[in-house]
Amino acid sequence: MPNYARFDDLTDFASFYYTEIEHAMRDDPDLNIDPDSETPTYRWLKSNYSGFVERLRRDYDLSPGEFYEAVGIPLDGDDDDDPWGLDHDPTVRALEDYLEELRRDRGRAETTVGPRRSRLKTYVTTYAEVNETSDLLSPLLDERAKPDEIARVRDTFRVLNDELGSLASKKKYVSAVKNWYTFLEEMGRGLYNPAENLLNRFGWDEDPLYDHPALARDDLETLLSVADADERFLLLALAGWGLRPVEACELHVDQLVLDPDEGDVPYIEFEAGTRKNARRVRNTVEILVGVEAIEARIDTLSEDDAWTGYLLPGQTISRPMTTQTARRWFRDLGERAEITIAGSHPLPKMGRRTWYRLYRQQRPSIEAGTAAVASAQGSRDASVSERNYLDERTRRQARADAMRELVQQELSAIFETYL
Repeated sequence: MPNYARFDDLTDFASFYYTEIEHAMRDDPDLNIDPDSETPTYRWLKSNYSGFVERLRRDYDLSPGEFYEAVGIPLDGDDDDDPWGLDHDPTVRALEDYLEELRRDRGRAETTVGPRRSRLKTYVTTYAEVNETSDLLSPLLDERAKPDEIARVRDTFRVLNDELGSLASKKKYVSAVKNWYTFLEEMGRGLYNPAENLLNRFGWDEDPLYDHPALARDDLETLLSVADADERFLLLALAGWGLRPVEACELHVDQLVLDPDEGDVPYIEFEAGTRKNARRVRNTVEILVGVEAIEARIDTLSEDDAWTGYLLPGQTISRPMTTQTARRWFRDLGERAEITIAGSHPLPKMGRRTWYRLYRQQRPSIEAGTAAVASAQGSRDASVSERNYLDERTRRQARADAMRELVQQELSAIFETYL
């Protein structure tokens, strides 16, 4: 059996697919597909390579379909002329129009749009197969067709129910499909949303158990104790500031504001629209711990004339490290520290969840402060007041005030010991 845990990145998974899985597909007399242009069904892949599927889900948060898209493996004979595999042009246009609105008007980053496309493709191709039609639009314009169309959507998700695996994955697919139908309603292309009550009907409305728990305080301290300077800085960016793994890996010195205006706090700044869920995620992140560590790291890195400003450079100092390298570092750290979490080695996402656990504890205090400002401005909706009337510096200060004590209690002493 292959040791998937030793795969360093998606390239290793892709190589295994081509050298092992594709050959197995050709040798299986019961699998009537062309491996050169088609991928196996989820059921076949799960039955024959369950470890492969599980590692993709646990380490990369990818379904098989999302993996195929990420590494360029053909999806059901995909090509540039037929990216959806449907023979109903109005439905294809409705899908493309929705994704274009996400990018252009809602400011969603490609890291959000890509998985959304993959989930919608899985849905519409399954719908077409189950219901023997690629026309997903016509029934939406006839109220009399509503009961039958709701049943068709239900039947499609009955098939997907067997393929999607975790509750969290199922909820993501329902959300993508439901939001597409909502878009069609808002654009006058549908009179109702046939996916409106799917979560309730399938019993998927409970909170999922997410795959990546937070690092415990003792785990974080143990990891720091065996880490080198680079690994400690990565831990600081993830657990100390709450950056996503890709944000930490690509952090650049130009994003740092370490000497802000009086009354403000040091922070990291992102270009508008570049963060995942860009319209709902703030553009700055407060630095409440580790400012001196940043300054020391800049001094060290700047001694190399080839340094281009990335705080976590890769093998070539002019380029940033990759998230695959970050995962490898965490795996090695876990082995050296003799730490396993939820039965596996530590993952970069666990670092961000450490910080996010603290943030969720303080969210009521942040919302209370915003509500007070909203009330003073005569606004009934605190979220509208925060979005429309409070500048980023005010929001940043409110978050810092709420988080400062918890960060000092939970994280500062740990990081200050090792940085």
